[in-house]
Parts: sequence; C-alpha cells; structure tokens
Amino acid sequence: MKKRFLVLLMVMMMVISAAGCSKESASNGESKDTLSRAKTLTLHDSEWMGTDLFCCSSWYTSQNLISDTFLIQDPNDPSKLLPNICSDYKVSEDGMSFRLTFPEDMKFADGTPLGPEDFIASIEYGLEDRDGDGEPDSDWGYGYSNIKSMEVDGRDVICYLSEYRSDLEYFLTQPFMGIISKKQLESMSRDELLWGALPYGQFYVDEFVPGSHVILKPNPYYMTSNPLVENKGPSRLESITVKIADVEAFTLNTAIKEGDIDILTGINMEQYAELSRADDITILDVTFPNIEYFELNQDSKHLRDIRVRKAIMKALDRDAMEVMCQGSFKPEYAMITSVMQNYSQKAEEYFKKNLSNDIEGAKALLAEAGYTINSDGFLYKDGEKLSFNFLARSSGTSVTVAQELQLQLKEIGIDMSIETIDWNYIYEKINADDYDAGIEVLQWGEPILILNYCYYDLNSKSKEGFQAYKDLVNQCVNEPDSDKRTQLISDIQMSIFEDCAMVPLYSDVEYCAYRNDIEGLLVTENGSIYYNDIK
Repeated sequence: MKKRFLVLLMVMMMVISAAGCSKESASNGESKDTLSRAKTLTLHDSEWMGTDLFCCSSWYTSQNLISDTFLIQDPNDPSKLLPNICSDYKVSEDGMSFRLTFPEDMKFADGTPLGPEDFIASIEYGLEDRDGDGEPDSDWGYGYSNIKSMEVDGRDVICYLSEYRSDLEYFLTQPFMGIISKKQLESMSRDELLWGALPYGQFYVDEFVPGSHVILKPNPYYMTSNPLVENKGPSRLESITVKIADVEAFTLNTAIKEGDIDILTGINMEQYAELSRADDITILDVTFPNIEYFELNQDSKHLRDIRVRKAIMKALDRDAMEVMCQGSFKPEYAMITSVMQNYSQKAEEYFKKNLSNDIEGAKALLAEAGYTINSDGFLYKDGEKLSFNFLARSSGTSVTVAQELQLQLKEIGIDMSIETIDWNYIYEKINADDYDAGIEVLQWGEPILILNYCYYDLNSKSKEGFQAYKDLVNQCVNEPDSDKRTQLISDIQMSIFEDCAMVPLYSDVEYCAYRNDIEGLLVTENGSIYYNDIK
C-alpha cells in the first residue's frame, strides 16, 4: 500500500485541481432547443492519459470534462453529498449497503441510454483482478473494493458491502470512479478502451493528437442533477481545445494575455503577480484540499527530547510565514483542515492553544531540557549546539517556508540548516529514517486518506503505539455515523499531537486565471470548476 500511495501522491501533485472562492453562474438556464453553441474555449494541460478512467493511473484536470462523478461534495459542508449523475444517494442504517438512483433520459455521447446496468458493469470492470494478485487491476479500485454485490431495483442500484468504509463516499465524488456504458465494456478490449472509451460526461474526445492537443465536443444528450449549476443540459460551447505542452510559465502568461488560452489553472505566485495586473483577466483562488506538514525525527540526537520538539512547534509563527510567502499559502493548525470531510474544530483549537505561537513557552521548555544560550546566539547543552537539518523541496512554497522557519528558530537559539532536494527523495529519506526533519504534503479531501498515510517515518511510534493508532483509524473508517466519525477524527489527531513529532503548517494556495469575456465559469469552495453555465 505504501508503494501505491507514493504513486498516488505523485499523481496528486501533478494534477492541478481547483477550489477556492465561489463565482455566481451567469447562466440563464435555456432549454436544449434554444442553445447557441457559437463559442469555443482553449485550455492548457500538461498531459492526457486516455479516456478509460479505470485504466489511467493519473487523471489531469481537463480530463474531468469527459467524465462526471456520481455525486459531488457540498461546497459548504464537504461531509454532505449532493447529486450529480445520480439524483439520490441513501445509506442503510447499519452502513452495510447504499442505494444510488439514476434518472431517466440520460445518454452517453453516442446516444446510448445510461442506466443502472451500466453502473454495475463499470464497477465490475474497475474491480477486475486479471493478474490474480488479490487487488483490482484499476489503480483506484481499492477505493470501492468493499462493494460485495449489486442489484438493480427499477432506476436504482443497491450496493451491498463487505464492510462500511467512509472513504467509499469520497470516491463516489471523484473522477477515479465514473461510468462507461455496458455496451462498450462488453464489445471492446482494454487496449481499445484506453483511448476509445466514452465515459458519461459533459464532453467527449473528438480528436487527440499526442503531444499537441485534444479537441472536446459537447455531449448533445447531456443531463446532470448537479444543484450548483443552472444549465443542467448540454454545454452551450461549440468545442474545447486542450493544448498539451510542458512549457514555461512566461509562455503561458503570454498565451492567456494574448487570447491564445482562455483559462489557465495552477498558476504560481510569479504568474499571479503578473496576471493580476492585466485588465482583461480575472484571477480566482482555486485551492484543492491539501495539508503541508513536517515530521521531526524522534531518533535524531537533539530531537529525542520531546521538550525540544514541543518547543520547535510552539516557536512557529505561521502568520509571519504567510506574509513572507505573499499569500501563496494558508496557515493550518491541524492535519484535517476546514475544507476536508469531518473537520474537527476541537482538534484545531487544541493545537492553536497548546502547540503554536508561544515563544516564551518554547524558551522555557528548552531551558528545562538543559540548553543555555552561548555567545554566538545559539543554544548548547554539554558543549553541543542545538541544531538539525530540514529537508525542503527544491521548488515551490516549501523553500520560502523553510527559510522563514530557519529565521524564527534562530530567534530562540536553534540552528536549523536547509537541504533542498527533489520531493520524492524527501519521502525516501524519511521512510529510511535518514533525516532530522522534512516537509511532506497530502492532497485529499477525505480524512482517512490523510490519516492512513501521514506517517512516512514508521519509527515515529512504538509498535504498540502504531497498532493503537491504526485501530482508531479503522474504527473511524468503519463508522457510518458522520458526527461520530468527526469525534474520532479529533481523537486521532490528538494521538498524533501527543508525540510532538508531526507539525501541520499550511495548505498551498493555487490560482486560476481566465479571460473576462468568459461568462458563467463556476468555481466552488471544495475543489471543482464547472463549465455548465458558460455562454
């Protein structure tokens, strides 16, 4: 599972997702008969991996346009699910089954009607284990592998589970779990489906030129139950061209300013500074749920003392870091943030009160641990300077954060050196226990997917301590009551905080820029961009 997650993390770091402040849709809800598809859009993306979402190990932002999710998260409450493909979702009281309702008159882009049987065929396809290793062939199949059996009841599918798992609900809102027609799945090979699959979505692939572009055309039969958009029918756009290229930020900025690109996601702070000065471009905060944190190695010489680790945590001023980073991050005080499912305000308030913004408390702990200030301004004990090495990524926000962190710790006498290396080597060194401290990131909107993988240093807890932690996480994931899960999320984070070895720092902020002549682009608070209402 560890190896799988490293792949998933790389995928999530490559995928440019969108969230942030909401925009009112400019749609006026015309009927299908009065649509005028006279407009085209041009987007930019790094790559496309195919059209078969079950066989793609990664899925880029623009690929979401060809594959709708069954449900979506409520932007105001990520723990609440709203309709999308499905018009209704119900979980049994014991959590051992759930029911999805598929509206009538939905059709794939080739005119094939969409029904409950297509859902069953798609899930069975995603769960296939042809190599016999005991896991689904699909990279994402583990997320719904607890579906034991399914049956059709009118326009509903009832899914019976081997166990309730809360992360299944999250997967129902993600593009890794979508729907392909039973007709295609039965008539095409996996190789044919990779680029020939036609998932249900607002658009379909009309043309693909590797390394150049993808042309998307609107599904003329499209319907959605999404309550966030006004236009629940086919797109008003004539087409969308996705330019595929790995180019410099300057080139992308020039392209959107000159009108060669209409919408640009994932811009960095330098791009933000330049584009925010352009009169004909709007910039939105589009941050996908993420947590950037660092681990302190309890086996490292000076960090073995919990008082030192706790002092480091107390000394940090995240607001000052935010100022230095010029708005490229949001300070965080918990592993599960306010934009994730089952966010616990209690856990965040505890961290703020007891483990942050307390310089005098930090100094007192270090004095209690036997450290004294030398003439060079650094702390010493038994003739040795209190120092440690911090692993930061070689690019992005973490470099600036590490520099500010270094300055803040120097103020209380701690000498922190910085080593910048490629992000994947950081995880390797932490996993091998070859580090003092290192930055890490997890990008999920669901707490179990955070808590299952936040420990890269497997020596952070004793064998018994890790078992107790895993037992608590498993209890949480198997709890069908959302309010009880939120309390368990609080308890789990308290068990993390008690070691003073894992330090939540911030969530990276990303931006989306679009040209002002585009009306109706909808950006939600929890990670989605909707094109439905664009005129």
